[in-house]
Amino acid sequence: MISASKFRKFDDVLLGVIRVTTAILLIVMFVVIMMEVIFRYVLASSAFWTEELAKYVMFYMVLMGSVVAIREERHPALVFISQKFHVRFRKKWYLFIDGLVFFVLIFMFREGYKMAVDERIMRTPALRMSFLWVYLALPIGAFLMMVQIVAKYIFGKKASNNNDNNVSVSKED
Repeated sequence: MISASKFRKFDDVLLGVIRVTTAILLIVMFVVIMMEVIFRYVLASSAFWTEELAKYVMFYMVLMGSVVAIREERHPALVFISQKFHVRFRKKWYLFIDGLVFFVLIFMFREGYKMAVDERIMRTPALRMSFLWVYLALPIGAFLMMVQIVAKYIFGKKASNNNDNNVSVSKED
């Protein structure tokens, strides 16, 4: 059986890897787009594969960044109404919202996996890679977001957001 401290260590390492991966994907996307700009406007030529690669890298980057946003409660939210209610109601409301998001992520995982498997024989136009690798971003991102929702309720949110208006979901509350 896995102890809580080992799971917490795994969660910290996983979140760190996701942050680094997101940053690397941002750098790759920036470099690829800058290459396209240089090719097109300086060399008066075009690298046919850069737009497609940038698009797929951005797809992965957004899903990986969403994992961190869910864990740190940094995703966009309209809180001006919920902040008017009592703390107990807000905790139940956020639990309901996270449950709803979790349900959508289950659907996204299942359908994303089916789409990846169904499209594995198709190839991307420029890079000629299997669409399996493109669509795998959906189940990977959905699974990691589900893990982070569960971890948020086990360990509480990560302490990178100093906004006092947020409601902590840790067990200490």
